Amino acid sequence: MIKAGKTKEEAIEFAKQASIQNPGCYVTLYACFGIFANIHKSLNVFAPSDSLFGVYWLNGKEKPFTKKQRIADQQATPSLH
Repeated sequence: MIKAGKTKEEAIEFAKQASIQNPGCYVTLYACFGIFANIHKSLNVFAPSDSLFGVYWLNGKEKPFTKKQRIADQQATPSLH
């Protein structure tokens, strides 16, 4: 994880630039005592629920998670009974 900024605007701009500098890689933002970016060649199944703003960046473009991705995330998450 890479520190992405202190504000929402800084983090979004960081994610956009990181996705341009790393073509073909997915950039997602997470919150954990600050805003951090994660850069990977593929999306983790849990990316939709872990993502801070419900979107990811690929090649400089912001994209929402699809319904199929969100369903896969929900079904992969273990539940406590």
